[in-house]
Amino acid sequence: MKVSELLTHITGTMLEDRAALVEGAGDELFKDATVLRYLTEAQKIYCRDAWVLEDLTGPATQISLIEDETDYAFHKSIIHIKSARLSDSALDLTRVGYGDNHLIVGSYQTDPDFWDTNLALQENSGRPGRYSVDMGTRTIRVRQKPDEDSALLKLQLAVVRMPLCDLTKENADKEPEIPEEHHLDLTLFAAGSCLTRTADIDAELKKLGREWLGEFYGNVAKAKRDKQRRQQSMPRFRFGGWGNGGS
Repeated sequence: MKVSELLTHITGTMLEDRAALVEGAGDELFKDATVLRYLTEAQKIYCRDAWVLEDLTGPATQISLIEDETDYAFHKSIIHIKSARLSDSALDLTRVGYGDNHLIVGSYQTDPDFWDTNLALQENSGRPGRYSVDMGTRTIRVRQKPDEDSALLKLQLAVVRMPLCDLTKENADKEPEIPEEHHLDLTLFAAGSCLTRTADIDAELKKLGREWLGEFYGNVAKAKRDKQRRQQSMPRFRFGGWGNGGS
């Protein structure tokens, strides 16, 4: 649904706050800007709590590589990086822990020169084959560091992210970024917030607003469970005792 359609549904069907006047100034209690602000907040809650907004091709998913540079900042909207690959390949890079993505791979003790402080550790440039993510500093690190040829490529990410922009009158002809199956849930939060956050509202209407908010958060929790269930690996089939060594 378009943002304008959601707005009409909230102010008309749910709140009954829009009257078709023949003349005179309107007496609207809930301004469009207020309702749009609550719609924006609802979409952010859905993205943050249920991880429903995945992106493979948008502007937030590409990072230009730089020769001899290992660390890159990623877009502020990203809350999780699922995978990364080079733009000329269909194969994902190997993901490693941030603490493991150092210059030397393997056991340090096997390198006889590791403790020699007179030797400078050198890393040859090449084609990156692994990456790690630090969400604290919002940095993705690739190794090997890109050489001249690799610096012509981009790092293509598969991410879970927040919306790129707020819902406003300027983009009312567009749809919210989250999947359409959750669009009407946004109206529950927006209408419920209008009733519970506005002074001088009848007690029965405030109760209705709280019910709408409860339904919204329940749907967010269900969406989160559905997401987790879909991402789980299928269990290994085991017949009798063969699957665990015959015990």
